[in-house]
Amino acid sequence: MAEQTNRIQRNTNLIKGFMALVIIMQVVQFYQTNVLDFGAIAGAIGVLSLLRGLLLSPQVLVTPVRRWFNTKFIFSKASYRYFMSAFVLIIVSAF
Repeated sequence: MAEQTNRIQRNTNLIKGFMALVIIMQVVQFYQTNVLDFGAIAGAIGVLSLLRGLLLSPQVLVTPVRRWFNTKFIFSKASYRYFMSAFVLIIVSAF
């Protein structure tokens, strides 16, 4: 059980690091161009929403991807909301 908790904590820290990287990249892009690109911002928020959805279901972080589609494995309702908002924002950022 302690090993699983350690893996969840490591993966959580890794995802939070990716979230910080996405934010830093958006800030750097703004300072380089001095232009607010709302499409890029929508895409960044979509990626952040996707990562947040993964964080809300900690069992996802230790389960192999092939088992995610098993009938016994379920995401939390909040994760589904974040996944749907991420999908919409990423689609919007493509246009």
